[in-house]
Amino acid sequence: MEPGSILMAALGIGLLITLHEAGHYMAARAAGVRVWEFSIGFGPALAGFTWRGTRFLLCAVPFGGYVRVAGMAPPQPRDLPEPCPPQQCLYTRSVGRRALFWSGGVLMNVLFALVVFPLVFRAGVMFLAPVAGAVPPGSAAWEVEIQPGERVVAVGDKAVYSFDNLMMEVALNGNRPVQLLVEAVDGARRTLTASPHFNRESGLYELGIVSALSDAAAALTVTPGGAAEAAGLRTGDLLLSVDGQPPWTLDLHEGGAPATLRVRRDGSEQDVVVTPQLTTEDVPPRIGVTPLARRVAGIRAGCALVERLDLRREDRLLAIDDQPFVAGTLKPVFTGAGPTRWTVFRDGAEVQLSADDSSAEERAQLVESVALAADLSLQLSPQPESPAADAGIHPGDWVVALNGRALGDWEDLREAVAAAGEAPLQVLLRRPPPDLVPEAPDQVVGEDVELTLTPRRTPVPDFGCRAEVAQLTTEIRAASFGEAMRLGWTCSVDLVKQLYVTLKRLLTGEVGANNLGGIIRIGQVSYHAAQRGPSWFWYFLGLLSVNLAFVNVLPIPVLDGGHLLFLLIEKVKGSPVSPRVFGYSQVIGLVFVLLLVLFVTYNDILRLL
Repeated sequence: MEPGSILMAALGIGLLITLHEAGHYMAARAAGVRVWEFSIGFGPALAGFTWRGTRFLLCAVPFGGYVRVAGMAPPQPRDLPEPCPPQQCLYTRSVGRRALFWSGGVLMNVLFALVVFPLVFRAGVMFLAPVAGAVPPGSAAWEVEIQPGERVVAVGDKAVYSFDNLMMEVALNGNRPVQLLVEAVDGARRTLTASPHFNRESGLYELGIVSALSDAAAALTVTPGGAAEAAGLRTGDLLLSVDGQPPWTLDLHEGGAPATLRVRRDGSEQDVVVTPQLTTEDVPPRIGVTPLARRVAGIRAGCALVERLDLRREDRLLAIDDQPFVAGTLKPVFTGAGPTRWTVFRDGAEVQLSADDSSAEERAQLVESVALAADLSLQLSPQPESPAADAGIHPGDWVVALNGRALGDWEDLREAVAAAGEAPLQVLLRRPPPDLVPEAPDQVVGEDVELTLTPRRTPVPDFGCRAEVAQLTTEIRAASFGEAMRLGWTCSVDLVKQLYVTLKRLLTGEVGANNLGGIIRIGQVSYHAAQRGPSWFWYFLGLLSVNLAFVNVLPIPVLDGGHLLFLLIEKVKGSPVSPRVFGYSQVIGLVFVLLLVLFVTYNDILRLL
């Protein structure tokens, strides 16, 4: 890690905390309330000074801060550093002045964002471009035929300016179809309607695309003694192309065939032919199996045969035309013409689908319109020339136990193989009869087969170099300060809307709670923002400031919003809530906040692991 970036991240977070508490301090002074302490952090004081009757402290635990004023509750003399006139106590001030005090931190955070956003947009901010990179088969983007390299210009009526902004707009739309304005590489535009898929790992609705990579020259890191060094390449050379293709295709080069790398060194360009070496270094021992691909991950619209069959996403294929489906792909299976019968597993039950007739053209269209994915069950598909194939594992076999240990899912199998290393494995399989379609994927009957197989390291081609390919970016720069002000205001308002909808989606379960992050996550993102340059770092601080304001204004006791809620109740009923109700609410609010902090910290630790 770079010490400079760490220091910038720490100073940035400290600045926002200081500004929040400074807002409370200035609001208290404006309301005529005595301020005893202004603290950055909690716990033992590391340093401090007194100015205008206020003790300013820097404390050991830098996760927040506080402003202590006179009379935050009815007078309790033992809590006061020294006698204070009632007119300087907070509890004697009007509802409006107390509301000013409790909203001071929020107002300061919002003001900071409204100042910072126009400045960074005037200077220019580099964002990840909202351009599709890889489009995995079966994804929501694949279903509507978004192509790699196409740019998403707008989601609904909302223009998008970055890839992160695109993903957020789609996620906040929830499970409803979303309209996309897409621009092709040649500039042609078209409007598509996609149905985002829910990703259980991220807890978000997604299009399924990844951000595009830049075609710009990429710096090479050359492995000593490797193929690239033998061909004359050096660390620091700039990779311009691979066989005439962009630098990022280096990792996609298949097989052990030589590749022509065009590089720039000391201002001159040259072509270098590199023949990859076969290596087993950093290659773990494997048995050569994958989970059988039979889950319908995506369906493109417009296929008449799919509609007649009533095939649906998340169906799991059991049989086609009375033959158990073990191929993992439809291409060699679904050919010819005539009536067709499918057996699928849907919503916990076996379902029969049929079409009275189908032409060869319709079948070919269905194969291109349906994407299959693995359902991560223990039904296996052996890879050619692998230990699994050599030992006699057949496509469609179910693995029951490994070395006498029963397995529950694919992750159990993966962990058991990894733990075994290159030691022989005793595998217990269950092999369904060729003409038997199981009643359910997890209720298989058949012959038990015991095999011994030994994991091995399969040599892979290695060019002996790594290209530091950057993601494709786009700069947003306002043409005038007025335009920068407009962009800054729009960004602030959009962020508040996104935070509101995110909270709503969290409560309804449409956004997973595992997306919440705490101080560790904030520190990580702050560090990466500092690495991306000053403009992006200040932009991130603006986002974080709006987030801080939004969270603090939520009507949760112990937070600013909770105090504002009690002031609203007091204004309506004409008297404050009872001390007992207030006290209990503070305890409940404190417990809730502490549990939330523990939860988001747990999420952060899981991300690190």
